[in-house]
Amino acid sequence: MIEHPPQRQHPRYPIQIPFLHKAKTAAPAKAGVGWTRNVSEGGVCVELAEPLRPEMPLWVRLQTEAGPIDMEAQVTWAAEHGIPRGGIPHGVAFTQIAPYHHSALQNMIHSKGLIRPTKVRLPFDVCVTCQPKGQARPPLHGRTRDISRGGLLLRLPEVVPPETVMQVTVHTSPGPLTVEGAVAWVAPPEGRAPGGPIRHGLRFTRPTWSTSLAFGSLLVESL
Repeated sequence: MIEHPPQRQHPRYPIQIPFLHKAKTAAPAKAGVGWTRNVSEGGVCVELAEPLRPEMPLWVRLQTEAGPIDMEAQVTWAAEHGIPRGGIPHGVAFTQIAPYHHSALQNMIHSKGLIRPTKVRLPFDVCVTCQPKGQARPPLHGRTRDISRGGLLLRLPEVVPPETVMQVTVHTSPGPLTVEGAVAWVAPPEGRAPGGPIRHGLRFTRPTWSTSLAFGSLLVESL
């Protein structure tokens, strides 16, 4: 196992991915979910639903598009209050990580942190129902392809113009989740398969912490 000291020794990158944590105790502990604010080889800053005490030992999982990264960790600090539309910030230092997961962490940082910022998209394929706001028309039925904390990639049967605001109901196994978002982009004609679904990028316009937690839980629940 690779040992990491609790103090920060590594550059941090603004990567946002789901974060699963569970207290290391003799009795079974309930798992919690949050989102990272930044990531390094030595630790993360995360937003969590409830405060954890400093020095608490944890088992943690980072959910990446290449799969989960598991390790042992320790809480180093916790903020007194949450942030707008977010959770309570915490500092978490990695204390033990297997070489395979350490390599996966390095690869994720180098591919995401150094090339493109923040909201990493993760595979997410479920049915959706989309209703453009203020338009008296039947809803559109489609599917998602991937998700980030800031939005969804939708596959829809027809073009919805950019900047259109929609209510999107995501049909998940625990139940439907409804979010509001604006179409950020539409795949150009030359990038579409004849007769196939049309890709749309949806940017969440009214994200809430509860919705972020729900999506985070969905992304790690089967792991």
